[in-house]
Amino acid sequence: MFKKIMIMVDNSPIMENVVQYVTSLFPDAFYYLYGVVNLGAFSGYYSKIVSQQMKEISSETLRNLSLMLESKAIKFNLFLDEGEPVSSSLSFARKNSVDMFVLETHAGLSVNKIKLGKTTALIIEHSHVPLFLLSEDLVPVKHPGILHPTTGSKYSEKATYIAGELAKFWEGNLITLILRENKEETKKSAIQIYNSIGIESEFYLQEEGEVPSIINFAKTNDVIVGSRGSPRPTYKFRFLVHSFAIDPTVRLAVSLLPKPLLLACD
Repeated sequence: MFKKIMIMVDNSPIMENVVQYVTSLFPDAFYYLYGVVNLGAFSGYYSKIVSQQMKEISSETLRNLSLMLESKAIKFNLFLDEGEPVSSSLSFARKNSVDMFVLETHAGLSVNKIKLGKTTALIIEHSHVPLFLLSEDLVPVKHPGILHPTTGSKYSEKATYIAGELAKFWEGNLITLILRENKEETKKSAIQIYNSIGIESEFYLQEEGEVPSIINFAKTNDVIVGSRGSPRPTYKFRFLVHSFAIDPTVRLAVSLLPKPLLLACD
């Protein structure tokens, strides 16, 4: 499974829950806890003062998380960079051969929290490795149940493999929700993949809109495993227009995020 996991650390009050949750699911992985100081609007005259204060806050967060990981005998390294968060974090992931990227998805502190902030959206658009997108109410369970929504597109196959491998790794129940057309072909293809892994799945067909179906089935499962890839014709232009890299269904699902979402990126 995932061996080198990178957690993008911010100063969110749920950051400790994020780290606790992920390390409970993948206790044998090596972790990079990565923080980045982004001065943004403060990059002018007061940059040195602001930078130092932000570094101190981020360093304290990393220290607290490191104590928690040490108590759980988790292997890890801490890194604190300064710069633009998207390019810095993705560059770090490539240099260190990270095979999963963990993000806490909230943006802002208002009552109407936005779960798909600018940084998260850009990382989804550009990421080359699977993304684990987390929100509040993270409750670790021993054998997580997995919901795998799939359109049957060629981009979904990677997510289907991941869903099957995780179900076997966690010894959890696997539900496959087939979306859109060609449902019988999609089911046959998924069964072949699951047979190669040695796992079985229950299959259900979409009976309402895609997002309502996902949300409805997510209520009785613990983790959603999906794909960033899209059967839309515009998806093939994602390298020219990066916003095409996020399917509208994925964008809405992340914004609502009823459960942790592991997103395979082709």
